[in-house]
This record gives sequence, C-alpha cells and structure tokens, in this order.
Amino acid sequence: MAKQAARQRGRRVRRGGSIFALALTLLGLGASGAGAQDGRASDGGAPDDLPATLIADSVSYDRETRRLTATGDVEVLYQGRVLRARAITYDQAADRIEATGPISLTDPATGVLLAGGAALTPDLRDGLIESAQVLIGEKLQIAAAEARRSEGRFTTLYRTVASSCEICAGSHTPTWSIRASRVTRDEVAQRIYFENATLQLLGWPVAWLPRMSVPDPGVNRASGVLVPMAQHSNIYGFGVKVPYFRVLGPTSDATLTPFLTTTGAKLLEGEYRRRFDSGGFDFNGVFALDDGLDGEFGRGAAFATGAFALPDFGLGAGFTTDFNLAVASDDAFLQQFDYSDADLLTSYARITRTRTSDYFELGSVAFQSLREDQASTTLPIVPLDFVYRELLAPRGLGGQLALEAQGLGILRADGQDTLRLGGDVDWRRGWTLPWGILASAGALGDFDVYRVWDDPTLPDSAVVRAEPNVNVELRWPFARAVATPAGVVSHVIEPIAQVIYSDTIGESDVPNNDSTLVEFDTTNLFSIDRFPGEDRVETGLRANLGIGYTRYDPAGWSLGATVGQVIRAEPDDEFYESTGLAGKWSDVVAALRLDIGEALSLVDRALFDTDLTFSRNEFTMAYVGATAGVRASYVFLAESDNPYYGPQPETNEFGIDARYRVLPNWEVRGLWRYDVTARDNLRAGGGVIYGNDCAQFDLSVSRRYTSSTNVPPSTSIGFSVRLAGLGGGSEGDWPAARVCAAQPS
Repeated sequence: MAKQAARQRGRRVRRGGSIFALALTLLGLGASGAGAQDGRASDGGAPDDLPATLIADSVSYDRETRRLTATGDVEVLYQGRVLRARAITYDQAADRIEATGPISLTDPATGVLLAGGAALTPDLRDGLIESAQVLIGEKLQIAAAEARRSEGRFTTLYRTVASSCEICAGSHTPTWSIRASRVTRDEVAQRIYFENATLQLLGWPVAWLPRMSVPDPGVNRASGVLVPMAQHSNIYGFGVKVPYFRVLGPTSDATLTPFLTTTGAKLLEGEYRRRFDSGGFDFNGVFALDDGLDGEFGRGAAFATGAFALPDFGLGAGFTTDFNLAVASDDAFLQQFDYSDADLLTSYARITRTRTSDYFELGSVAFQSLREDQASTTLPIVPLDFVYRELLAPRGLGGQLALEAQGLGILRADGQDTLRLGGDVDWRRGWTLPWGILASAGALGDFDVYRVWDDPTLPDSAVVRAEPNVNVELRWPFARAVATPAGVVSHVIEPIAQVIYSDTIGESDVPNNDSTLVEFDTTNLFSIDRFPGEDRVETGLRANLGIGYTRYDPAGWSLGATVGQVIRAEPDDEFYESTGLAGKWSDVVAALRLDIGEALSLVDRALFDTDLTFSRNEFTMAYVGATAGVRASYVFLAESDNPYYGPQPETNEFGIDARYRVLPNWEVRGLWRYDVTARDNLRAGGGVIYGNDCAQFDLSVSRRYTSSTNVPPSTSIGFSVRLAGLGGGSEGDWPAARVCAAQPS
C-alpha cells in the first residue's frame, strides 16, 4: 500500500494478521495468547495490547520462507511509541527481526534511540544494534559503536561518548563529554553505569574514573555522589567537599558531605529533610572531627527550620507551628570556615493562628552572641511570648474595637529576670467629611503588670502601669490628572495631621527589654506610639504632621515623596537625643522613591534637623535586568550615645553588589563594602560564570577585611561545576554555546 494513501485513509491493520504481530513484537509487546487476539491483557490487567499501526511504501509476505518485509519509510506506531526504519524484515522461522537504517525508536518513557541497523528478538529483550545513539530525557546523548539489549531492561553500549551539549555537524568537541569503554543503562532502576570513564572539558581530559553511575536525567531524586566542590581560604587552606545524597523515601532524604582541607581539618556536614502532609522540616549541621587549626574535636554548628499545620484540638482549625534553631559551638567557627558572617544567632518556636477577626501567637525565643565583646549569658531567653488580639464591631459606637491580651517572660543567666502580663482595648472609627476630608478618631487603654527579679534598682514586688490614649487624624488627598501626548499623568498630594494625647498612670519606671532601640522615619511618622515594644510608651500632647506626593507617569515610572515632623507640647524624656524625637520639635523625616518600570528602584530615607544637619541617611538602588543587575546602598548614622548600648561610633558605609552578562555565555559579578569614616575596605569579592545549555562553571573570590580576636582577615576562593544531564541541570537561562549552521539538504 502507498504511504500517502494509508495516511489519508488512516488505514490500521488490526487483529490476527502478520503485520499486526510484527508491529507488536518490534515494540516489545508480544502478540501471543488470547490477549493479543481479543484486545485484553493476558493477565487480566489493562488492555495494553491494543491495535498497532504499520505504515510503509510497500509490504510483502513470502509464505514459503515465512518472511514479512516492509520497505520505504516504514513507521510502526503503538501507545505513543514510534519506530521508523528504511526497511524491516520479520523472519518467523528464525524468530528474528532485522531493521535497516537509519532507525529511530521514540519512547516517551525511555527516550530516543537512533541506529544504523539492528537485529533483535521479537520481544526486544535481546539483540544487537549497530552505530547506536541514545537521547535520554531530552538531555543526555550517548553515541556508541554498537549496543546490545538484554533481559528487557539493560542496554549496553560499547566505545561510547556521552554529553548533553549541542554538537554541530563537522565538530567533535563539546563543552564536556564522558568517554567510556562501556555504558550500561538499567531502565528499571533508571540508572546509567559508566566503566573506564574519562571526563573531558573542551576536549581535554580532566578526570578518570574506573566506575561511576548517574541517575537517568528524568529522575528528580536519586541516591549517589553529587558534584564535588573546591574552595580555598588562607585560614584553612585548600578544601574539597564531596556530597553524598541518599533518598530515604518519597518524602525524606539526607546529604552527607565530608569536608577535608590541607591544614588537616576533617569536617562532616549533614542535612536531613522530611515532608509530611501537614508540613515539614529541614535539619543541617557541621561537626569537626579535627578543626585543622588547634586540633580541636567537636566544634561545629546546627540549624533547623520547620513548619506544620496543627490538628484541631477543640480550639478550632487554622493553628500552625514553626520553628528555627541556630546554634554554634563558639564565636569563630562559622566565620573561620566560610559558613556565615552572622554575629547573632536567633532560635525560636511558636504557634500562631491568623483569621479575619483574631490573631493568636504563643512562642519562645533564645539568642546566641557571636561577638567577642558580648557574652551570651547577658542576652535574654524568652520562654513566654504571648499575644491574642480580637476585632469586634461594637453596636452604638460604630467603628472597630480591638481587644488584646499579651504576656512576656525574660530570663538571663547574668542579669535581670522579668515577667510582664497585660492587655489593651483599642477603638477606632472613620468618617468622610465634606470636600473629601478623611477623618478618624481613636481611644486606647493599655494595662500592664510587671514582676522583676535579680535587679537591686527595682522593687522586689509587682508593679502596675496603665496608659490612656486618645487621638484624631485628618487626611485631605488631592488628585489631578493631566492629559499629555504620551498619556494621562496623575498627581496625588495628601497632607496628614494627627493629634494625640497619652499618659501613664502608676509606675512608669518599669524594665525595658523590647524598646531599647528607637528608629524614627517615615514608616512610623504617623504612629500613635513610636516605641517598637510595650515596655516604653510615648506620652504627652503631640501632633504628627506630614505631606505625601506621588506622580504616576504613562511612560511607566512613578515618583513618591513624604516629609514630616512631630511637634510636642512638652519634651518626652524617654527619647534620648539621637532618636530625633527629643525636644518639642523633632527632627524632620523625609523619604523619596523613584520606580522606573519593574527594573529600577531608587529609595532615599533621611533624618535631619532644621539646620539640615543629618543624623541618618540611607540610600538604596536596585536594578534587575535580563543581562545585568545592581544593588547599591549607602548608610550614614551620626555618632550617638544610646543609654542602653553606650556610645555608638559614626557609621558611614557604601556597598555595591553587581552582575553583568558581558557575552551570551559569560557573566561577571562583584561586590564591595567600604567604610568611608575609617577609609578602609570591609569586604570585596568577584566572580566569573561561564554557562551554556549543558554546563555551568562558577569561580568566585571573596576577601573579608574585618578581624576579631579569633578570626583574622581572610580570602576565600570557590569553584563549582554543574553538568546538565548528570544528576542536575545547569543553572540560569543560558543559551547554547554555539548555534549550528543549517546543513544543505
């Protein structure tokens, strides 16, 4: 039959014929037994042996030799699999199939096989394939002089070259390749085994392994050794990490990473991950068998995070719990081995529930200081941190009523212990007045009871404090739209005025654990209380005044500005001078923001007095583009005297972190932090990445200029490699290393 006519008529050869038997056997499905005759699976399962389709220019059958021959662009289609060949011969007497190439077998489950010729048993369990090429998971290509099929699951290829890189006609040098004397693919275990393998980069051999194995590219999780990582530091020398990943089940896995250095350090990193229907957790840590510095045993660190949805314990649904654990053996370990520059570790556990009308939180917090001038024994441990808030709509009053109860417990190994229990009632209502003026009024009553231990300056008994607060607010937004040739430009101006009065009743000199650091900026300009916690309250008669302006341009950019100040009837002694809130007139706060599309954002926040003497200025810029990205910041904090932390030196720092793709496959990045006051570098670093569709090579260098008693300045160098198709994909949206020219037909 003619191929074109068969396609036009959708001709399908069904039961009982030799052509149907050939189609089934070529695809390894078998055609014997009742199942092949009636369309049902012989084991009573799913009807896997449904009719197949054979398309060819011509089909002939010799009854004497019992040979069926299909020639001329032969196609066999069955259950999504497609076999194409120039000619296929089925010898029923010899029970043998011969296919003349070029041959291609496409199987959605196992990939694509190309060959020059093949001789197979009808069930495809055994056979010989010449000049084979296998494409697995649309990533890994394996070319071999010959291949053998055995036991229906193993494909063994001899004298092979494997790569996931684009190889153009006439070129035999991919970015990376693995040459092996033999490669065996186990389709059941979904794993590929290499023997006598040599890894080549740009045609140069860089590593030899007598045996290695990798999972099929389509496997998301598989046990095995991951790509090693190399790094160098002038503290621990040259180090190598060789991670081993182990799948423990469908919802759990673990990674063990030996870390060996030239100074003799022997560290073991570990990570364990587990997921449940209700949540999951991650645990990771590092343990030093020998730190290679002083020969100490047992140094290390541990970290854990997790979150779970809790069952309904008769209190209603919606409760969740989350936790974070962070602990280190000493102040210097994390910095010495390039794990973290943190100077404070925070651990917590809490239970929360957030609903439309209420919020609940119960938690505990602990801290560990990694600063040489601060002992962890002086830091608080918070065994109790409790908040419950409920929103109501009171009849008669209108507006919204909020009821809140809270508790806080503070313990210290060295120092004061505190327990605080209290609550508040907060009512607020808004109105719209003539000319578009928005008005609101509120009243707040706060009540707290304190009990203090181990503090000779405070009475060894319970003390009570209450705070009444009343406030009103007026907003008058003006909006104007101006038509321009480019579109409509919108301007919004909004002056805001708040008047607040509050006072304390009872004992005002209570312990201060959560309000020791006050920051005044545009984010809390219109707050009724600018202390960050509950232990201090803002008192007296005051007015918060400010104005905001926003412009929306049709070209895709917007500009926003806010400026404001606080005016008091009498100074509030609770605010120390450097907060900008001391005195009758506060310093001026201002913020300016420019957004150009979604790519570029510039923000500046400042605090200055009426003489334009700045006590704080913070500038940030962020640009995120397809080929470049920049994050820059500048921070200025004037010298100050904090009564809780002592004198604070001037901070004047500049920082930038940038990347730029100089060529389609090359990207450079750099970072720099500079202390303007000390005229000294804080940190600098850079890196180069080469990436393409099949590989990524990352080289980075970092220098830390700061030092402490235990950790001197250090330089670190890192190098990592990712090869697509070998247990992981290359990161980033990298183009192919080359674009193959079209070949003449």
